[in-house]
Amino acid sequence: MQKPALRLVLAEIGAAIVLTVFILAVLKKPVNDDVSFTDLKETLLSASFDRANMKEGSAMKLKYLYGLSENDYEAVCLYVPSTNMDAQEMLLVRCKKEADTAKVREAMQERIEAERNTFNSYGIEQMALIDKAFAEVRGRLCLYVCDKNSDKMREAFLKAVQ
Repeated sequence: MQKPALRLVLAEIGAAIVLTVFILAVLKKPVNDDVSFTDLKETLLSASFDRANMKEGSAMKLKYLYGLSENDYEAVCLYVPSTNMDAQEMLLVRCKKEADTAKVREAMQERIEAERNTFNSYGIEQMALIDKAFAEVRGRLCLYVCDKNSDKMREAFLKAVQ
């Protein structure tokens, strides 16, 4: 009599697992990481990013700040502050393959910590920006933003890659 009860319990567990996998598959939204990089960059820059005190960063600056080589990625856009006394920054990267995003995300997280250590003792305004900084990865796209309107830029990024 216990064998049918055990089979029933195992069948219920199996059904619960299948249902969970199905729900997760339905809820996972596909990522459009093939969106035009230029269009995405312009969307982000127009989403409240103040370029007045910013300049485009070079491949050397990317290597210096993040330890990343521009040639390892399909496309890169870096904006850095005009002065070392500011923390506002944006890095957008399209990786050649999704497996490369882990390295980029790690570099972005390390950048947040480096900026936190740099400005912690004296940069009240900069620390407010750093506290709003984020590193976001969707598909092959990676975005780092440190800006007073980081939330608007994140929202624009997520909307563009849906």
